[in-house]
Amino acid sequence: MSKAVQSSGGQVRTGGASKRQNRHPPRASSPATAAAIAAAATVSAAVVTGIFTIARPQPGPAVTASASASKNPTASPVTQPHSLIPGDQSTFIKDVTFPDNSIVRPGQRFTKKWELQNTGVVGWAGRYLAPSGSKTGSCSYPRRVRIPATKPGHKVVISVPVIAESTPGLCFVTWKMVNGSGALYFPGYLGIWFEVKISTPARLPSATSGSG
Repeated sequence: MSKAVQSSGGQVRTGGASKRQNRHPPRASSPATAAAIAAAATVSAAVVTGIFTIARPQPGPAVTASASASKNPTASPVTQPHSLIPGDQSTFIKDVTFPDNSIVRPGQRFTKKWELQNTGVVGWAGRYLAPSGSKTGSCSYPRRVRIPATKPGHKVVISVPVIAESTPGLCFVTWKMVNGSGALYFPGYLGIWFEVKISTPARLPSATSGSG
């Protein structure tokens, strides 16, 4: 899921094999022996070159850590190297309600909504959104919410009821897609989140009437 992706670079190792060289290599005793040594050196060089020219895997989608639509990472439409099910993909579309830095009152009840799109080839059924990852503050919310069944190519709006904490501050909670057992569908993603500022509205100065 977007807001959703972490890339990893591949490293090629030679399996710990090492090669020792004699301080004084033996001299070829005949032209045939010299030719055989030269051929062996050529083959060895080709093998070593082949080992280090193996293509590195392409980086996956980068997972983001911000909750706004402009900062949320979107899942790559080409590859999802960090999905539980092959061919599964999720793309963040937008914050439907309460984008980043929205102001709420202490104790206010509100509903955070995101819009996601199933951009893979796997239908979504029996899935949930659960708090997982970075969080700040003490807002109250369910331990998980159900994601409506979503066919490939379709969009879905997911809602989470929240109660702001009673004191001013920041409330930031990361959410990820899980199955009924709590396993992550996209473990390589940072997830989606909401970020609200809890603040008491400033009072307007009381009106006074002046005498002339």
